Amino acid sequence: MNEPVKNSERLNKYLDDEAFSRFNQLLLDKVGLNFSDLRRGELESAIMQAFASSTFSRLDDYYTTLEEETDGGVELERLINFATINETHFFRDAGQFDALATHILPELIKRRQSMRTLRLWSAGCASGEEPYSLAILLHELLPKLDDWSITILATDVNTNALDRARKAVYNSWSFREDKSRPFRDKYFTPVGNSWEVKPEIRRMVTFTRMNLAIPNYPTYETNTTFMDLIVCRNVLIYLGERVIRDVINRFFECLQPGGWVVVAPAEGSPELFKQFKSYSFPTTILYQRLTQTALLRQKSLRQRTTGGLPPLSHSATSASPTTPVRSMRPALLDRQPPLPDLSPAEEQNFLAQAQEYVSYGLAGKALEILQKLVNAKQNRDKVFALIGQIYANRGDWDQAENWCAQAIHQNRLSLDAYYTLSLVLQHKGQWEYAIEAMRKVVYIDHTDVLGHFGLANLYFENDKLPKAIKSLDNALHLLDHRSPDELVPRSGGVTVSRLREAITRQQQQWNGLVADQAFVT
Repeated sequence: MNEPVKNSERLNKYLDDEAFSRFNQLLLDKVGLNFSDLRRGELESAIMQAFASSTFSRLDDYYTTLEEETDGGVELERLINFATINETHFFRDAGQFDALATHILPELIKRRQSMRTLRLWSAGCASGEEPYSLAILLHELLPKLDDWSITILATDVNTNALDRARKAVYNSWSFREDKSRPFRDKYFTPVGNSWEVKPEIRRMVTFTRMNLAIPNYPTYETNTTFMDLIVCRNVLIYLGERVIRDVINRFFECLQPGGWVVVAPAEGSPELFKQFKSYSFPTTILYQRLTQTALLRQKSLRQRTTGGLPPLSHSATSASPTTPVRSMRPALLDRQPPLPDLSPAEEQNFLAQAQEYVSYGLAGKALEILQKLVNAKQNRDKVFALIGQIYANRGDWDQAENWCAQAIHQNRLSLDAYYTLSLVLQHKGQWEYAIEAMRKVVYIDHTDVLGHFGLANLYFENDKLPKAIKSLDNALHLLDHRSPDELVPRSGGVTVSRLREAITRQQQQWNGLVADQAFVT
């Protein structure tokens, strides 16, 4: 077995051109994601966060593992989750929802009146605000909703986002669209400073993981056949040119004749949607699938008059409506004024909001809150541990270690601080201290799956194979009787089923090493 790497690699703030190109091509090949130069900062941030959350100490080793994994691999899934954080809100793009409410949905309802069935698909649903918005519109438009068979399929490749969508609890940031506020009191229940979607709306939506780049639709198995409406907004800009064409062609096959596709304004083009008829509304353009007769007539006319259309230009697929600004290193926390004297409940609400911002990838907004909670009366250890996690996600190992140590000083049983500290120490090549920190995690909570899994990898890296296998067995045992779709805490959105698969593969490999060693002996 090779000696473990002791000189751990620290990520620079930005990747060099070669590393950016390698990771970008890998994501394009694996899952169809493509990051143009305008979105380079997004990919760099995602890689830094996923690498910091892994048990690898060298970026090359991390990349090699990503190369070997297929869709569903733990490290690849974690990177996908960090790379596809799509921040959204209820009734986003009021113009498109106005078109849906006043024209598209009423037209579909009239057409389906005799069958009383409607099938809608939110493809790339992120944290769920979009499909719940569709459900609210149908609730408004159909006074006898119970007489209808309604399907609202909501899919996304990001398991973290799907978990938030299933929980259906949102803060005020999700209601920043003026159109959404009148519905908040009617369809949501207050929960502290947040709002929970009422059961009658939640029941209308089915969430499932789906990668649009994989050609497994339309099929009955994926529930993507005979759709009346597909809403896929701010998704195509993340895909490569060939993948975009394939996705749109598959959408055409998923729709019933007369069905509609809604994409973000920056994602549409006449050439891309040549199989559809475009309709202009006051602030948007939407696309309707032609009937087979109309499609054949259009194709014949095009061939006679133009001899075909030119290939899609590069700018039509890679241009982004906005240019991301690279984030700056945050100001020192002790320079920020603390919040006024707060009650414990108010402190808890601010901390919960900061945690939610971190889960959305909005670390800057989280730090704005945490900077003012450093003198909190309660949960101070959680504040420090979350700051440590943010710095670790940015690859600033020294700052991360410092804040985790302060969290542990506040609370000797701060599990989150010990877990982040162990990952930080791994990245710094301090293996024995990393093992000790991870052992504290499983001491504090012997049911912590990631603690046992992380300890297994640490033991393996330090040639302690029997202990590694035992820790791996412990992790697998703890996954028994858990729901396959349940997210593993602190995993970056990895589900129980995918972690179980990864552990099983690892068991087979390590047990093979034990057999080889026995044979040599």
